[in-house]
Amino acid sequence: MKTHRLRQCNTLARSALRVVAAAIPLFAFVSTRADAAPWPPAPPIDAPTGQDSGPMPDSITTQPAGANAWKCSFSYRGKNARGVALVGSFNGWNQTANPMTDRDGDGLWKTTFVLTSASHRYKFLVDGTNWLPDPRNPHRDPDGFGGHNSVLKLGRLAHMTQSSAATGDDRIDPIGLEHAPERSLYSQWLDQNHLLLRFRTFTNDVQSVSVVVRQGQTAPMHVIRKGPLFTHHEARIAIPAQRKSVDYTFVLTDGSLRVSDSKSYVADADSAAMISTPDWAKHAVWYQIMLERFRNGDPANDPQPSRPWTSEWFTPSPWEGQDGQSFYGGYVFSRHYGGDIDGLEQKLPYLKELGINAIYLNPIFKAESHHKYDAINYVHIDDHFGTKGDYAEVAAKEDLLKPATWKWTQTDRRFLQFMKKAHKAGFHVILDGVFNHVGTAHPAFQDVREHGRKSRFADWFDITSWEPFRYNGWAGFGGLPVFKKNPNGLASEAVKQHIFAVTRRWMDPNGDGDPSDGIDGWRLDVPQDIPAPFWVEWCRLVRSINPQAYIVGEIWDQADGWLDGKRFDAVMNYRFADPATAWISHGKRKLTVSELDRRLADLRMAYPQQVTYVLQNLVDSHDTDRLASMIQNPDREYDKMNRPQSDNPSYDNSRPTPAAYRRARLMAFLQMTYVGAPMIYYGDEAGMWGADDPTDRKPMLWSDLEPYDKPDENHVAKDHLAFYTRAIGLRNAHSALRTGSFQTLLADDEADVWAFLRADEREKLIVVINASNSARRVRIPLPADAPQTWKPIFGNTKDVQPSETGLHVFVPATEGLVLAAQRR
Repeated sequence: MKTHRLRQCNTLARSALRVVAAAIPLFAFVSTRADAAPWPPAPPIDAPTGQDSGPMPDSITTQPAGANAWKCSFSYRGKNARGVALVGSFNGWNQTANPMTDRDGDGLWKTTFVLTSASHRYKFLVDGTNWLPDPRNPHRDPDGFGGHNSVLKLGRLAHMTQSSAATGDDRIDPIGLEHAPERSLYSQWLDQNHLLLRFRTFTNDVQSVSVVVRQGQTAPMHVIRKGPLFTHHEARIAIPAQRKSVDYTFVLTDGSLRVSDSKSYVADADSAAMISTPDWAKHAVWYQIMLERFRNGDPANDPQPSRPWTSEWFTPSPWEGQDGQSFYGGYVFSRHYGGDIDGLEQKLPYLKELGINAIYLNPIFKAESHHKYDAINYVHIDDHFGTKGDYAEVAAKEDLLKPATWKWTQTDRRFLQFMKKAHKAGFHVILDGVFNHVGTAHPAFQDVREHGRKSRFADWFDITSWEPFRYNGWAGFGGLPVFKKNPNGLASEAVKQHIFAVTRRWMDPNGDGDPSDGIDGWRLDVPQDIPAPFWVEWCRLVRSINPQAYIVGEIWDQADGWLDGKRFDAVMNYRFADPATAWISHGKRKLTVSELDRRLADLRMAYPQQVTYVLQNLVDSHDTDRLASMIQNPDREYDKMNRPQSDNPSYDNSRPTPAAYRRARLMAFLQMTYVGAPMIYYGDEAGMWGADDPTDRKPMLWSDLEPYDKPDENHVAKDHLAFYTRAIGLRNAHSALRTGSFQTLLADDEADVWAFLRADEREKLIVVINASNSARRVRIPLPADAPQTWKPIFGNTKDVQPSETGLHVFVPATEGLVLAAQRR
């Protein structure tokens, strides 16, 4: 589901960073006598003191709280508010992390905590549903969904865009120095004995940086990224098996100045979170399916009424609109088409031929809607997906609080049969876990509504008033009552244990300790709405059931705080989709290729390598307009102005042009060659198109069901499907595209061409992408040790000429190439 209030948009103007590729040696540990070297190894640099926090809005006051840190007091005036919380980038937009209090009852709500120098985005959450920017702070950024986040620029760093430092002037500015070992950007355990470390300085402020291990090695650091404001340095160190814990610091030189960092740090292998992600997920090609719209395999289980599968989307059925509702005013959202488990199973060979090996299913638990985000019962699969009418009798004999009473319906068993066949065919399958809220037809909520405080489930939901009965719904929707939260997660132990029991049920259905009969993981809906401690405990449970289970969260922003080895393996990588579509699909607002390269480099640095390989690299989903329609409607912010019924009446919702489909194929090519696991939204490969919800959720196009109504618009685009099949086959055939290293070779803004190297011990591949409308001849610089002979293995070119200055390549317009190194 779309978390519009959680997303934030950082629009600070920043120049493109220069990514510096360098071979990073793994330095061996060299022992020394304890008294042979002083500690710290150089005089510590003075920590910054007495810093000015900068101009503040009337709603915020600050007091110094250490180096580059301030105690910030926020206030909000809301006389009629029942509760207020501060949410923002500094607390992961957590609704319970920073509650505000009105001690005097005068309507002035306050909270205080420490923030470091940076640009922080925030809102006030009023009464659990209203996400409001600070009315007394004029500085705002778009939140990506038609609203705004307030912006707090705290400290000198937050107001800087370019370094003014000069190399060799015997000066180092301490305010620009940073090493935060709790963040994967700065510290990553590669295994029990090897640690990757990074350190930040102002650009041009130092001549060298080294990491020094106490009683051990000194490792020079290499520049891995140089931007207009900051430069990041990196080294990898080896920790011997006999020393699980070491102290380390950094030594900086500039001219005659040689100083240590003002802090010393500890690396403890025993307490470190060793980040490991499922091996199979590194090789996944994902396919997202909304089951109700994928394939109708058994008309006998269809909800009534259901529309004919091949009917034209915008043409109403005879029963639609009879009550006065319009297309967008109601009836399109309550449509059913009859997709089911039988249909999905029948089309496993289609997915296999396409090259898919991993399936993400939108919610399939019992629910009223077509999308199933309004669960009635997590215990059972919706009977319209299996055996119609088998739910009520079984559920009536069960107790939600007693898993021992839970039985298996025929539909449940039908799904488990599907899982067995899918596994045998080589597929992994994950389900959508919607554990933040349910639908109003959920029996626990029905019981609360009927019995009030006396209900056994009274503590499950976020009830704001018993008389009259009021409660909080997700994003303000009354049809989606949310579970009550506290700082540790779900406030009710009973609902937590219920969700844990549901998790066990679907991951190891027969309870024998072998998870091979269960699902292979979970996609988690709006996980930021539940405080992090719950997810730490839940993820521990999931991995105890199946250590190779895959856990992916729906987080639209950069999510390094969630990918720490204790919570999720990955996120739906909308931070890939945003710049990728801005480069390939836009015209007047087209992103430069160097800026694309910088943004994706930022993301690769922020996440551990194990995570990067398993990120779900999607470009569209059930929460966005479809890829081809995105391209048909360029020059918009990602997932914005894409609903003709509301925010953009001029949105072109017709079938996209051949030029748009050509660019869609280029996007698919990028997905298949970039780092991370590509994910296709069902039907993109067939040429499906449409604006955001509801038109992005049409029934799947199938050749064997043609002709559809309006066949000139509604048909499988066979050339499009063939390209997807070839591009996916390319990825599946080359390990370097799945788990190989990544190195940018060329980011040519003038030519609009990007080239990068993917390499592993088996092969070296150069990927070249021309996003311009003209053919280009480019020179691609090669690493010093690179082969000189390269052969095209994908794309339309035979013109590849090596030279002393690089590789000269002809690239057709709006096309991608792959070149393979030839062994001598």
